[in-house]
Amino acid sequence: MLRRVLLLFALTIPASAVAAQDTRALVSRTDSALARLDVPAARAAIEAAYRQAPRDYDVLWRLARVFVLTGDAAPKSAQEQLYRNAQAYADQAIKANPSGAEGYVRRAAAAGKVGLFKGVLDAADLVEAVKADAEKAIALNNAGAQTTAAAHYILGRTHLKLTETPRPLRMPLGLGWGNVADATKYLKTATELRPGFIMYQLEYARALLKGGQAPQAKALLGAIAALAVQEPGDEERKKEAADALREAGN
Repeated sequence: MLRRVLLLFALTIPASAVAAQDTRALVSRTDSALARLDVPAARAAIEAAYRQAPRDYDVLWRLARVFVLTGDAAPKSAQEQLYRNAQAYADQAIKANPSGAEGYVRRAAAAGKVGLFKGVLDAADLVEAVKADAEKAIALNNAGAQTTAAAHYILGRTHLKLTETPRPLRMPLGLGWGNVADATKYLKTATELRPGFIMYQLEYARALLKGGQAPQAKALLGAIAALAVQEPGDEERKKEAADALREAGN
């Protein structure tokens, strides 16, 4: 009798409610996989969630993030398409929730990756889009400190990347705004919002080096070796930090 009652009760639960529970479980599985740096498992989980809920904001921005991470680890020949896929999913996330900062951060990250394939002088539109999305996420400031930190990092890194091209060449394209001072400011904020995060600390140190602040930069680079790995690619970033420290004359 009890079994029959439970079966009848289960049949009364709306299918949509069951699907929503399944989607949330898959989102949680995605986050857990990323926490242990297992990008393939994260991709499998979030793609399953997308099949269930293709217009869900939390699914879409995570899908964009996972595709960027997948692209980072892929052969160069496959990277651009994966980054463009990430950009498309971020577009969908923003359509699903135009007031959510996470969508803009993920679109900025993906667009920045796509821009690397074209080069700064051939990707002025993408560079401006990255800047606009990062600034929008900072202004919204509604997805927590880590997301706001990511927006500051992207904006700071964009400034720093632009300084690799002489300003007179950038100005006709409307990209004269990139400078080391703003790069340093935004990257410093990123490290304050998320201290001990290798990616941000490494880029902040690079900005300090470029700005002539070698002692502070070398201290940050030297500390990276002892920081916890939190993001795919952190082990490689530790090696980059050690190389930069040697080049800086430690």
